[in-house]
Amino acid sequence: MLASVADGFALFLNAEVMLLCVLGVFVGLLLGVLPGLGGLTALALLLPFIYGMEPMAGLGFLLAAHAVVYTGGALTSIALGIPGSGPNAATVVDGYPMTRAGKGGIALGAAFLSSGLGGIVGVVALVALLPFLQQIVFLIGSPETFLFAVMGIIYVGVLGERSMARGLIAGGLGVFLALFGYDRLAGVPRFWLGIDYLLDGVRLVPLVLGLFAVPEILGLALGHRADSGGTSSRDRFAQILSGMKAAILRPYLLIKSSLLGVFIGIVPGVGGDTAPFVAYASAKQTSPTPEAFGSGCVEGVIAPEASNNAKEGGALVTTLAMGIPGSAGMSVLLGGFLLLGLEPGPDFLADHMDLAVGLAIVLAFANLVAVAVMIAASPLLLKLADLRPQLLAPILAVLVVLGAYAYQNDPLDVVATFVIGLLGCAMKAMGYSRPALVLGFVMAPLIETYLHITLQAYGMSFLLRPGSLVLLGLIVMGLSWGRLRRYFLAAARYGGNGNAKR
Repeated sequence: MLASVADGFALFLNAEVMLLCVLGVFVGLLLGVLPGLGGLTALALLLPFIYGMEPMAGLGFLLAAHAVVYTGGALTSIALGIPGSGPNAATVVDGYPMTRAGKGGIALGAAFLSSGLGGIVGVVALVALLPFLQQIVFLIGSPETFLFAVMGIIYVGVLGERSMARGLIAGGLGVFLALFGYDRLAGVPRFWLGIDYLLDGVRLVPLVLGLFAVPEILGLALGHRADSGGTSSRDRFAQILSGMKAAILRPYLLIKSSLLGVFIGIVPGVGGDTAPFVAYASAKQTSPTPEAFGSGCVEGVIAPEASNNAKEGGALVTTLAMGIPGSAGMSVLLGGFLLLGLEPGPDFLADHMDLAVGLAIVLAFANLVAVAVMIAASPLLLKLADLRPQLLAPILAVLVVLGAYAYQNDPLDVVATFVIGLLGCAMKAMGYSRPALVLGFVMAPLIETYLHITLQAYGMSFLLRPGSLVLLGLIVMGLSWGRLRRYFLAAARYGGNGNAKR
């Protein structure tokens, strides 16, 4: 293994490879900042450019761009309340309220450092797991994948802005919207209302842009704006440093959220959009002040951002070891492997362990460069929140239209974005959680598909599998932890008062 690590560094420490990785970082950050152009779009746009490159150079370029997209997306999520892509929606919940309270620099500093350190944890986990990848992946079957998805949907309630009930209602609405279009199992169209566009179902990018971007753009057009507090560039940089310090002073939260991202990212098809929401829910459940979440809590920024980048290390696990994409973005990266004449799978690690280690190094390098670039540029970027609202609104509207159209070059996606925007405005006004709707929408297809496969293969006995029992235990703990903690704290207080009286 040590020889493979040395060979991996030798592949990476090549001028062409490093230059392409740096270029990939800048492209990924740019595409991450633009609403709607997420990691999947970044890889799809860049894939043709790697044809004819050496494997390490081409794959390093793609992976570097993909690895930092969500770091760039944190900027618009925090500064403008508009997620750069679906996974960034969890960051909006606390990041944007911090900006509105004049603490945008703290949120950005915490987000960028958490993203970078989370990515490093993901890389360390990937390298540590490389010798055991096949055995680990074989332990995860359809029952475990189904229960992972159920765990994600149950955590929807935690994202409720005012109550768990409203969070669950929003999540249920997301599940309902995911049922539009062809039934994935029977091939029968559902809820399409005679509109051909809906035969493909509601699409994720128009949904995210409509729920988050349109209400904020409307608010800006009406003259609403974040309160920057009149901070100067020097004060903003001091805030950024304070946010970085806040992340460092919470090592348990940072490591726990990163490991959650790695663990969920390993499960094929689940981790891509789910990990940040589960990490956020876990942070809220275990926090001594869960009531602070949703109103501008720095822990609510650290948790999703750490898991966002860490999950890429986990997703790369199944991609390299089994040839099974760990996320939608990894499915495009898999196309890059095939384009360069490589086929990931069990034999890949035996023949190309040096390349696997080299790609892990690319992940670490890309995250560190992205953190340095975004922290250096943050004081300037935060000035976006200081622009006149009436000037900023049309600029953002143009970006949203471009992002929606670029998703699949379909003008109806632009129409869908603004129709869904009406729903987003209503949910924002009534206090229903928009991130919870996104999570319900993302998890519904996984629950439907893997429940069918599981019942066909195992029947109800799947609940007795060791992996299923572990996940069921985690689900119960997640739901009851908050109440149990409050009960024990109250009991301790009561006991302490009793002792004091005696």
